[in-house]
Amino acid sequence: MFPLVVENLSYAYRSGHFVLRDISFRAAERESIGIVGANGSGKSTLCCCLCGIIPHFFQGQMQGKVMIKGLNTKEIPVNNLAPEIGLVLQDPNDQIMMPTVEEEIAFSLENHLVPPREIMERVEETMELVGITRLRREYPYRLSGGEKQLVAIATVLALNPSIIIFDEVLSMLDERASRQILEVMNKLKEEKTLVIVDHTLQALPLFDRVLHLEQGKISFN
Repeated sequence: MFPLVVENLSYAYRSGHFVLRDISFRAAERESIGIVGANGSGKSTLCCCLCGIIPHFFQGQMQGKVMIKGLNTKEIPVNNLAPEIGLVLQDPNDQIMMPTVEEEIAFSLENHLVPPREIMERVEETMELVGITRLRREYPYRLSGGEKQLVAIATVLALNPSIIIFDEVLSMLDERASRQILEVMNKLKEEKTLVIVDHTLQALPLFDRVLHLEQGKISFN
């Protein structure tokens, strides 16, 4: 079974204009799929569809379906999908809300009623994996852009989803910070299914396959 299946997906916001049109693809276990395309081609909308944010948090018209490990995203609440698929946004400030790094990583685990002892273990393991253990008691908003992005990634990883979406996470970072994020992605590539949106093409060496979006359609793959 493919962990991620997209079949004939189209989506229009309330304006009525279809941003995505008849998109179909499958992602295998531990496959890294790159999604590229110009601004306005529908990349971020596709990310929201893949993790269930669309249709649950945006009003509009969605056709087709997205299946996450056999679960139809139209039928399953986003909170229940989070342990299966995680989304890391372009701007980490949109994901960070807690007063310390370790509290930020623990927050989603607490919401999913993970036992306290296991929360501590997962927080430690995740911080070590992404290389931010030294930042555990830091206030996230005072960190550099690259450090914030690592915290956002750790927050998603703590739930141990088998699929992770990275939506333009390199676009706001300098070369050094981008290199750190790419190193983390490379580690994850061995264990996770990755969907990486990257118009900069910095992540190109990680891609097993590339989907090119043009005006909401896959023009080649």
